[in-house]
Amino acid sequence: MVPLIIISLIVIWMIWNVTLIGYRDKPRQTAVPQVDEVFDPRCLPVILEHDEKSNKAIIMIHGLPSTPYAYDYAAKKAFEEGYDIFVPLLPGFGTKPEHLENTTYSQWFAYMKEYYLDKRSQYEKLYVIGTSMGGAMTLHLAETFTKEAQRPDAVCTIAAPVFLNNISEGVVKNWLYYFARTVALFTASIKTGIHYGKEEENDGDELWIGYKGVFVRVGVSFLSALKKIKRNLSSINVPIFMLHDHNDRTVPSVNLEYIYKHISSTEKEYEITHMDKDHNRHVLLMYKSVQQQLLEKILSFFENH
Repeated sequence: MVPLIIISLIVIWMIWNVTLIGYRDKPRQTAVPQVDEVFDPRCLPVILEHDEKSNKAIIMIHGLPSTPYAYDYAAKKAFEEGYDIFVPLLPGFGTKPEHLENTTYSQWFAYMKEYYLDKRSQYEKLYVIGTSMGGAMTLHLAETFTKEAQRPDAVCTIAAPVFLNNISEGVVKNWLYYFARTVALFTASIKTGIHYGKEEENDGDELWIGYKGVFVRVGVSFLSALKKIKRNLSSINVPIFMLHDHNDRTVPSVNLEYIYKHISSTEKEYEITHMDKDHNRHVLLMYKSVQQQLLEKILSFFENH
């Protein structure tokens, strides 16, 4: 009898961890980015507006635990092409790791949703680009704003996840993700710090700045959000262009095919890159070897919509 009880408890514990059943972000006050406390000026939000206001704009959403600087090249080039550009710093990012530890995905998205609606009311044409977590958030925006008056004119996702582990898709990025919920009961993070980039050049990978370490509780919040985003993919009806590298070391590239198959958009395109560089092959618009050609394709897709 005792062994049966122990086995049952282990099974329940595994289900609780793997499915995140019953998980909810704890209600917290509205969060805003602490721009006065950024650890480097490159973390600041990017706002590029023409003297004579353009009728088209792009919002670019950074990833976890990244900063607006990931779009330095893309923002400047898109601005030159006539777009007003907005790259917000999300709450908790770009300052101190402990600031991020005390936020949740729900707070990031609440901030981004209001930011988006503000720009939507100002521009005839509004587009969204998101990388990694920012790509997932871009999908979330497209799921949220499906009515013609509010939805983006087109979006682009770069290395966007809707899962990290998915046994049915043959992907297990890291078995430890399945135990994050339990670990989060005891610690918010592990060995966090600030990454200022690297001195040795490596295709632009050395320019990445943000936090380093493992944000356990934040990670659980994000994994829970991914489940909801994945479940609601069929509600996406906006034109969408998706990018992912085949050998992305951060987010499995099978996400791209899964998203493509499950969204309802009739106008959808994707491109899979096959980089041979020795880096994560993840934040594609930072990499000098591909950023120009990829941005040109993104802007061409936007211009057609």
